[in-house]
Amino acid sequence: MGLQSLFGLWYDVFMTTLAIPEKVKKEMKQVSSSLGVSTNDFALNAILYYMKRIKDRLDLKSEMNSWEIAGIEDLTKFEKTI
Repeated sequence: MGLQSLFGLWYDVFMTTLAIPEKVKKEMKQVSSSLGVSTNDFALNAILYYMKRIKDRLDLKSEMNSWEIAGIEDLTKFEKTI
């Protein structure tokens, strides 16, 4: 089962319990209409995009943390040689 299929299943379950404010629904309908896509496709793509951005940010945060730890270790080793 691909990511889209799994997400579709999750989306169906999640959307049955998620209360979207009317103002947001109205904006979603307007934007999706202006893009020429269904509201469901718009919502799915928006959520997938957001999840990717969050994942990318978490990956970057993890990488920066790794570099910081490596830097601290290198500095400690250097200080021991002085």
